[in-house]
This record gives sequence, structure tokens and C-alpha cells, in this order.
Amino acid sequence: MGIGTPIGMYVAAKINKNHYDESSAVLLALTEVTNEIFTQTLKKSIRRNRPFRTLNNVNITDTSKVKGTYSFPSGHASGSFAIATSLTLRYPDKPVLIAGLYAYALTVSLGRIYWGVHYPSDVFTGMLVGAGSAALIYSIRKPIIKAKNNLFNQSERTDNYQGEVNTTAIFLSFAVSDLLNFYLTNSKSKILNHSNVNFNGNGKTNYVNYTFTF
Repeated sequence: MGIGTPIGMYVAAKINKNHYDESSAVLLALTEVTNEIFTQTLKKSIRRNRPFRTLNNVNITDTSKVKGTYSFPSGHASGSFAIATSLTLRYPDKPVLIAGLYAYALTVSLGRIYWGVHYPSDVFTGMLVGAGSAALIYSIRKPIIKAKNNLFNQSERTDNYQGEVNTTAIFLSFAVSDLLNFYLTNSKSKILNHSNVNFNGNGKTNYVNYTFTF
């Protein structure tokens, strides 16, 4: 989501020649980078173990995705709230967009508690970190946009709102990113079945099935 959404917005803005949406995509990308720096710094400084490692009766079927990572704060919560807050600040008059963004962010955040990989305090802090990162970048948007325009020799551009934001493109970026994530995650699970393995050296073949999951 963090990669697909700003890219999708930027491409759509370029096609539609919408300078405001283009700048929004850049601010969103910077928000996510800032959020990731804060989140990872806190994780590696505090080093809180995840609930399924420290609490009884908390079981998850697949721990490979969180192996070697820490609990506080929730990166999923901070990332989803960074996206929602950044776009809300840029498009405050779009209730459908805002409702959809925060519904997604809340679903992701609460899901982390449900799956046993985060405490409520991890998620709540992640929400604050994500929203705070968005507010920080938004507060310095003018010099950022000016620097972007100067870099691409577009100093004549202004950050004036140009009408309708392409809400469909944003939600489509979400959907495509989610599908790609699902596909790439499942493509990593390759099952190799081997049979007819002679392992005792006595000339007799023992038929054993081995399953390797990556």
C-alpha cells in the first residue's frame, strides 16, 4: 500500500495534468518515509516482544512474517494512518475519500490486535506516529513543493486546489496493491514433493515424502 498508493496517485495526476494531486502524491511519499523512520527507530529502541511470544493462549499459525521484529509501535497502524491523515489534510472536503481511508486504517489496525501480533498500546501509538508524520510533512509542504517545482524547472506552478481529486484512482491503487501483495506473498510458498528416496544404504528403497515450504 505504501508504495502503490503514491505511485498510482502520481501517475494519474500526470495523465490528468493535475499539479495539486501530483504534489499530494509527493507529500504522501515523504510522509510514509518519515513515518517509517520514526516507527523503526522506536521499534529498535524499545524492543518490545509481540503478544504471542509473551502471553499465554495467544497463538498464530504463521510467525514467519514477524520473525525477528518487534511489537512497539505497530508499523501497519502507523503506515495506514499516515496515508489516511496525509490525504485527509490535502482533501478535507471529500467525505467519501476520508471515510474510506480511515475505515481501511481502522480495519488494518484492529486486525493487528486480532491476529495476536500487537498490543492495543502498540496500535494506538502507531496511529499517533502515522498521523503525526502526516501533520509534520503537511506543515512544511510549501518549501517541499517549491523545492520539487524548482528541481523539475516548474517554478511557475502553484499549489492551488484544482478541483476534483481522482478518488477512484486512489482506491484503485489500494486494490491493485492489495492484490499484488496477496499474489507475491503466496508465490513465496512453494511446495516441493520428493519421493523414492533411498536413505539407508542397504539397496532397499524407502518411499518417503518430503514437503518444503518457503
